[in-house]
Amino acid sequence: MLKTLKGFWKDERGGITTTEVIGYTLLIGGATALVGYGISAAMRGLGGKNALMIKCADPAYSDDPRCLSL
Repeated sequence: MLKTLKGFWKDERGGITTTEVIGYTLLIGGATALVGYGISAAMRGLGGKNALMIKCADPAYSDDPRCLSL
């Protein structure tokens, strides 16, 4: 197996293939991280607003100034 990997690395086509695999892996990983971060940020905003709305539905928190803007 090590001999095969060495052959891929030293061969002209193998070097190109290795570079492509590494590049595509980084590209797909970066895109996945970006989408995950975007969804996470969106859910934080929407989730926070929904949690505040539920909290403001409780009569004990009716005098909270954040509840007046809803």
